[in-house]
Formats: sequence, structure tokens, C-alpha cells
Amino acid sequence: MTDRELNKVLKALEQIPNEREQDDAMQIVLKAASESITLERLKKISSFREEEKKKEEGQGFIKFTKKEIESMPEIIQRLFVFDEKVITYRFVRGKYYQARYRRDGLNVEVMCKDFEQMKRKFIEKFYRALTEKQSTKYPKFREFVEEWLKIKKQTVKESTYNSYENLVFAHILPRFGKMFLNEITRKEIQDFLFGLVDQGKNRTAHKIKQLMSNMFVMIADDYDLRNPVEKVVLSHYKVKKGRAFTKEEEHQIIEYCKKNPYLAGVSAVLTLIYTGMRVGELPSIKVYSNYLTCITEKTRRGHDEVVRKIPFTPMLKKVIDLIDFEKARTVSPYSVRDLLKRIFPDRHVHEFRYTFITRAKECGVNPEVVMIWSGHEFDSDVKTSRVDRGYTTYSDEYLFREASKVRYEL
Repeated sequence: MTDRELNKVLKALEQIPNEREQDDAMQIVLKAASESITLERLKKISSFREEEKKKEEGQGFIKFTKKEIESMPEIIQRLFVFDEKVITYRFVRGKYYQARYRRDGLNVEVMCKDFEQMKRKFIEKFYRALTEKQSTKYPKFREFVEEWLKIKKQTVKESTYNSYENLVFAHILPRFGKMFLNEITRKEIQDFLFGLVDQGKNRTAHKIKQLMSNMFVMIADDYDLRNPVEKVVLSHYKVKKGRAFTKEEEHQIIEYCKKNPYLAGVSAVLTLIYTGMRVGELPSIKVYSNYLTCITEKTRRGHDEVVRKIPFTPMLKKVIDLIDFEKARTVSPYSVRDLLKRIFPDRHVHEFRYTFITRAKECGVNPEVVMIWSGHEFDSDVKTSRVDRGYTTYSDEYLFREASKVRYEL
């Protein structure tokens, strides 16, 4: 028996809480060593083997055979070593193995009929208690998210905040809300997102990944934790882009509106297709003699509202008698969508905007002017720098002259 092996056994025995039992056990071990117990026999009792650690996922303990246990003195029979801790147990009522550990701020107790099952359950319960103890310095994910949402409510637009809130309460909190911040692993996030992809919710998975990535940037900084979203991967998701209606399709839409003027969405549809507004901008419209204004929906919270002036083009004037602007301003977005689905079930309301922008460019309107009407900050077709755009103030005369170009046959 080497000094190293003997020291390891003695160090383990030092953790026996009862001093008398500790002294008795040490005497037995020292006596056995002095009587030259075979090295192979001692190795079976004293050494922590790496292969056993791997089998138990890094949670190793000295494993005794039933024969070995029965051959040991009673004091040593009532011990097993786990994670370099000596755990005492007893045989209760001749039926149950009961193990206890009440040190280091932990209180773990397990009782089972089977000795191996008792050890396994004890180890599981021990690590669960240890994790909970270590997690006390970290809040639960739900607590962090509630604070995060309070910040976002003050810094982003209402519509953006609502989309965050929907993702958080519908998907993120049901899965991670009860976990401590340090418990959430890359694998758990990865498996969660893959599950959404398997359900065909690819877009939702990408949105949640982006949202949780933003959250964990703050968590990593505040709590000195590694960002588990950093290494999360998802397959490429191609956002379905819309397209402008063809002139033939545009003609079908106009004819349908003429034949069904009583439908709630008619005024809104005609306004959208000939002004390029977003459906969410309709409630802000104000109508004048030869133009209307609206407030840009994409204005960031804390920034001044951007009011756009959109002249009546010759195409809008052709259908203006069919438009009740008050109805267009107050109509439900669902009514607009419903009307379009009656004509083209696979098309999207936002494609009215694509159509207006496309037709204006096809008619030769200055691309920068199209950007002003549509409320775009950037357009890849417009080569002028942002600085130049900021220094350009077009006269109403010029803008109305450009609007007069939007004339074509359907």
C-alpha cells in the first residue's frame, strides 16, 4: 500500500461527522495496512478509478461488491464515498438503506430498499441540492425577463414591444421561466428551437433566437455568465418577399371594388394601392384638396414623428369617388385582408405598397421622391448618399409635378 493510497483513504475517513466512529475507522484502516493487506485488495476499496467516473458522468464513488461490504467491519459498512465526501448510511428496520448528508449548508436524505438505487438517488438529489444552493446568487429567468420587458417598454415602439411580449409569454417563459439564469444551457436552447422548426415554426424560431440572444448579452454582462445562445445554430430561413401586382391583377382589384362598394375594406384597399402607405398608417391619415398626410409607422420611440405628404396621382383620382377616407381611416386591418383574400387568396396586403412604389418608378418618378412618399430611409436603387438626401428639400411644385407622372393604362 503506497503512502498516496493510504492518505486518500484517511482523508476520506476524516469527513465522518462522529469523532469516535472516525477514530475507530482510522484504527481499522491503519491496522489493515500494517498487516500488509494485498495491494490489489486495497485498490478495490480505496482508489477512485477514472473509468468509474466516466460511467457515472463525472460523479464518481468507490464501488463495493456485496461480498466486500459484508466482509468489512460494521463502521466501514455504513459508509460510501461520493465526490470525495464520506456518506454515512444505515439499514433501517431490516428493509431500507438510509443515507444522510447534513453539512456545507446541504440537507440531503434518501431511503431505498436497494443499496445501489439508494446511492444513485442520493447522488441525483445531492447534485440537485448543490445546484439550487449555487443558483441562489442568480435570479430565475422569469424575474430577469420581467425587468427586461420593463426596459423595452420604455425604449421601443408599442407594436415592437407587443411582438416581444407575445414571443416571451407564448414560447420563452413556458420553457425557461422557472430556471435560474446559470442553469440554461446551449443544448436546452438548441433543442427548444429545433422543436419549433420541426413544428414548421421556422420564422418563430429565428425570432426567438434573436430575442434570447439580446437578453443573454445583458445577462452575460450583468452576472458574468457565458452567453449560451452564442453557439446556437439554425438552418437558413428565407423570408418570403412580396411582389407588386401586375397591371392585369391591379385591374381585377379595381373592378372587384367597383362591383362591391358596400364591403368595409374597399376604401382602404384603394387608398393603399395608390398611396403606398402601410396598413398600420391608415388611422393617421388627414385628407386635403389634392394630397393626404400620414404619420410614418416605423418612427422609433423617442424620435419625432415623421409626417409624410403624398399627392393625389392621376391613378388615385380615377377611383377617388369610390373612396370614403373616413372609412379607410377607421377600418379594421382584418377587413382589408379579407377583401384581398376574396380576390387573391395567396397574396398579402403589404403588396399594395410594393405595387405603388413599382408603378411610380416605372412611370419615371424621381426615386428619391418615391422614398419620401413611401417613408423609406434606404433604397438600393437610389445612389445618392444619405447626406445628400438630408440636404435636399423638394418644393411642393416639384413633388406634385412628379406625382402627375403616375399615369398608366390598366
